[in-house]
Amino acid sequence: MPDFAEELGRISLFAGLDQSELAAIAKNAFVRRLARGQVLFTQGEPSDHLFLVRSGRLRVFVASHHGEELVLSVSGPGSALGELSVLDREPRSATVEALEAVELIAVPGDDARTLLETNPKALRAVAVALAAGMRRLSGTAADLVFLDLPRRLAKLLLAESVTRPDGTTESRLAMSQTGVAARLGVTRQSLNRALSALAQRSWITVDGATIRLDDVAALTRFAEG
Repeated sequence: MPDFAEELGRISLFAGLDQSELAAIAKNAFVRRLARGQVLFTQGEPSDHLFLVRSGRLRVFVASHHGEELVLSVSGPGSALGELSVLDREPRSATVEALEAVELIAVPGDDARTLLETNPKALRAVAVALAAGMRRLSGTAADLVFLDLPRRLAKLLLAESVTRPDGTTESRLAMSQTGVAARLGVTRQSLNRALSALAQRSWITVDGATIRLDDVAALTRFAEG
């Protein structure tokens, strides 16, 4: 239990809480593990836990009645999932699926609500987290309207890029091309054409699930254009 309290204190949602408050929120918490492809919760289902990501990444998406998907975000270590349902007790607004092996800390909704009702610092942290989510979705909506697909793709590749020890820059999106297409709100065929267009300019090299960014400066100018 002290380990849970310590971990929760390092997550932005609970930053600033004292040890007794962290111990109270950690008292009934437990670990949840998911394999790649396993669903944490589904859009529309009742669920009453707040989840904090310990390790791994998950995609948050909504689906139409016809099966089309739109990826809203990808959550990694330190992220919180399920705040909305904890606050309003309504069904889940999206589906969350593991992109790789994932470990989470699950906090019962009643414990989280008690903390929020009695602790202004915790309530403000949740408000800040929700505001950040709204800003991210607003940015995504603006990109869908104002940027063409190749530019949205370039922006995503840059956002998900890491620099390796040898100096090369790679983007590992941890999902299939179908998943990446859903994240960008397009078909897989459209995504393939956009990847080919960037590769033809010698800005990227596609190697399976890994995309090497050969000209970061050019991609950045293009994404901002």
